[in-house]
Amino acid sequence: MLVEAISSEADQDLSPSCYDIAVVALVGGPQQRECVEWLRSHRHASGLWGAPETLCWNDTYISTYAASVALRASGHQDEADAAHTALKTIDTSLPVSETMTFGGFVDFLDRLSRDRSWPVPEHPQTVHRLIVEERAKWNRMKAWPEFYNPELSIAGFCAERAYGDDDIDLARLVDTFQTDNGAISHSPGASAGVLLEHERRGTRTRTGTGTGTGTGTDKLAGLLRYVRTRRPETLGYLDHLPHFVTAWSAMFAAEVGPIPPGLAHATAAMLAEYDGGLASPIGPSTVPGDPDTTACVLLAAHAAGLPLPEHPGLEQLYDPDKGCYRTFMFERDGSLSTNIHMAGLLHLTGRHRRRDEVLEWLHHQLLDLGVQNCKWHISPTYTLGEAARVLAPIDTPTSRNIRERAVARLLELQSDDGGWGTEQSTVEETAYAALGLAAAPETSSGPALPRAQEYLARTTPGLEPLWIGKTFYCLRPLVPVLHQVALTRIQQVTAGPSRSSAGR
Repeated sequence: MLVEAISSEADQDLSPSCYDIAVVALVGGPQQRECVEWLRSHRHASGLWGAPETLCWNDTYISTYAASVALRASGHQDEADAAHTALKTIDTSLPVSETMTFGGFVDFLDRLSRDRSWPVPEHPQTVHRLIVEERAKWNRMKAWPEFYNPELSIAGFCAERAYGDDDIDLARLVDTFQTDNGAISHSPGASAGVLLEHERRGTRTRTGTGTGTGTGTDKLAGLLRYVRTRRPETLGYLDHLPHFVTAWSAMFAAEVGPIPPGLAHATAAMLAEYDGGLASPIGPSTVPGDPDTTACVLLAAHAAGLPLPEHPGLEQLYDPDKGCYRTFMFERDGSLSTNIHMAGLLHLTGRHRRRDEVLEWLHHQLLDLGVQNCKWHISPTYTLGEAARVLAPIDTPTSRNIRERAVARLLELQSDDGGWGTEQSTVEETAYAALGLAAAPETSSGPALPRAQEYLARTTPGLEPLWIGKTFYCLRPLVPVLHQVALTRIQQVTAGPSRSSAGR
């Protein structure tokens, strides 16, 4: 059953993050040796770490740089030097999606290396530009009155950037962004970075909390305990993403009929935590909510037959100048998938004027500029599949143009093996494409869906990292759900008109 596929790996939602493993390895403790050995055993034959550079050189670069720093800190000088040299071989001219706050994390590793008199790479111009851009954005964030507000600010999520920054009130940062499990915003890298900055400052510990240079003894002990209990096999860029898993799973499961009871119960529990603001992919936490998660939570709730609450919090991230929703404050460019899902929600709730503004922005991005990749997922198939699927009920000229373009492009991208994939076919990407095509009546009688069905039927789901956060990651519980839903949906569509609308 779908809900069993979701719950079976609920304690390890995300694939391991090389960058976070390396940063956690910089903190003294029992986790150090295990993390370093993981890094040593996961170096590619090229001498690099992370994703293939042709897929996302940002991930390759930050993973390799962090690994070199961790190896140097642990006494593996020759391996660290080799990793440092390997950075120069990465082709940073390739047009790929940027990992989240990439330049800021490179800047953090630079400051750490300088403090310890370790070599600092001569970064290519492309990397240097991103460092400068992220540094300017960080300075704007620090001047923002809501910098320490976890409902709006991502300062906790990227708190390793506080390293070497004396403007940051470290005690207030910990007080504000520490979570129940001791982490800073459920982020291993951020948590380790805050500990490293605490060490750099030589901050005396004190009892209690509040602003100032000291950090509460209990809070610091909880933070240290959290970092020291991390294990590389389950160390993603965040601890877990329960609302992300539930919302997306329910949204896709509804394509084939009523949501299974267990998933419907999880969706109701997720909705009960929603307060009308911005829903976080982690749930109530110190990671701010965003319009993409909020839209998908509410679309999932509707699919489960639940009444939709008011959601005024979404409007604080609408950009009237561009006509799109930002995912986070200070975001440089809008996200395609965020605005696709927002268009679906705006249509559902009858806000047609705002829906049409968002559709115009999507039309400009997808058709006029030819942008196909969403900033949160490496594969154009995710963007195109969601455009075809989510916008299917919206019968306006702009929506039709977007859908027609998305369907045509999906048909062009189908591989000889019947699947879809950025480098090679994957179950996840094929499922997105199949669900998008299944929403388009003109494709139900063609060969694309039967070929996709054959590919999905013979292929065991893999767990390829395709999502983009601080680093590349796989949302593990979602992949088997997509596999099952896509197979079922294709069967419904290809069975004929009597069943083709069963899930919609």
